[in-house]
Amino acid sequence: MSNFTSAISAYRAAANPLAGLDKDKGGPDAQEGVGTDFASVLKDAAKMAVGTTKAAEQVSLSAIAGKADIRDVVAAVASAETTLETVVNVRDKVINAYNEILRMPI
Repeated sequence: MSNFTSAISAYRAAANPLAGLDKDKGGPDAQEGVGTDFASVLKDAAKMAVGTTKAAEQVSLSAIAGKADIRDVVAAVASAETTLETVVNVRDKVINAYNEILRMPI
């Protein structure tokens, strides 16, 4: 039963990645600090990307100190790489959308 419960929890966390951003205001279910407008969503996503990169750096430093396994380092770096690729793709899409808006006739 514990595996089922943990699987459901993991699914809920994956379905709502912005839920855990504001842990200081009541845990993962608190939604007060998470914005609903486009700028807030982008800002929150950028914070998550920076957090993923910092976590990968910390795991890498732990491995250098001999306190972390190489598999943990590879997983953290792969996660940071995926996050960076996602951020770059979103940036490109936003720039393309902005350019399309500029080309619209008035």
